[in-house]
Amino acid sequence: MRRWLTFLLLVAAPIAGWGWGEREQGLWRLLQPPHFRTLQGTLQVSVFSERMGDRVWTISLWADERRSRTQLMLPHPEGARQIITITTPEGMWVFLPFAKRAIRQVGMNFPSWRDLWGFRSDKLDLAQRNYDLRFVGRDKVADLPCLVVELVPKFKENPKRRLWIHPPTRLPLRLERYDPDGKLRVRISFTEVQIDRPLPLLIFDTNPPPDWQWEEVSVQRQPLRALDAPQVLGFSLLLPTWVPPGYVLDGLFALQDRRFKVAHIVYTDGISVISLFEHPVPKERSRGEGQAGSEREGRRSKMGLPPPMVRMFPQQWLRRDIAGIRIVLVGETSKEWLERIADSLTSQVASGR
Repeated sequence: MRRWLTFLLLVAAPIAGWGWGEREQGLWRLLQPPHFRTLQGTLQVSVFSERMGDRVWTISLWADERRSRTQLMLPHPEGARQIITITTPEGMWVFLPFAKRAIRQVGMNFPSWRDLWGFRSDKLDLAQRNYDLRFVGRDKVADLPCLVVELVPKFKENPKRRLWIHPPTRLPLRLERYDPDGKLRVRISFTEVQIDRPLPLLIFDTNPPPDWQWEEVSVQRQPLRALDAPQVLGFSLLLPTWVPPGYVLDGLFALQDRRFKVAHIVYTDGISVISLFEHPVPKERSRGEGQAGSEREGRRSKMGLPPPMVRMFPQQWLRRDIAGIRIVLVGETSKEWLERIADSLTSQVASGR
């Protein structure tokens, strides 16, 4: 009771007493990147999907300001399989105990456990033009007091998010994402959490046991100018002439290793992200080009999809072959928006670029 009273006096009461403009800006400041020295806890991830069925799994997390370790158990016909990832400024390690295999990935920026929350926190000025942030109330998550807020899109084709934020650290302790049609799709919540407590010794140790197989994978992700694409990637980029309202170009990147070269074009409205991947159509599948014969939705593509962790969450995606280039669009927006982006690419080629 005393802790809740302190919380009300220090956080909730001042917000309630602000004028509307001050209150709104105070809420937006809660979405700035969280700050802590160390973090450890357990998260429960729930995904709701009519097509693939509901799924629930647990992630154990240890992190400081520069490094992180996650452990999760994924179901498998032969029994649950543990996957461990350790991320440091030097690279990312993936440990597969069931296969006695360790993989080190170098050469690019890697997915972070922070990406689980599924929203940007570095472009809040842009976000304020495209979303309303509403104060919902107060709650507790993992025995810590939180302010509950909703990110409501001004364009209904974007998802709505509800966040439970711990004010002293700005750490989201719980998130719910709702599809544009209002259906709950993802819930991520800490069930246990410790902030600024000493971490276990050697928790970020990246040395595998001596009998494990070791592999190093180098994937380069570098900024790209559209004019340089033919020299860097071997093909010219297709840039859409239509993007959803509120979205701006966030960056062009070249993804490549010794096996493939892919363009990654990123658009954002300050919170959500739409990714456009492009690469040449594989030669063995180049027949039957065109929208009717080449569009694929919901099927697996070996190139041009985001990392597996991202594919674990419900998203809209669309694949189409246009003038020898395979494009893959991935986003949490409505399917109609992705189709309009792809249509603008098709029309651009038909009119001679």
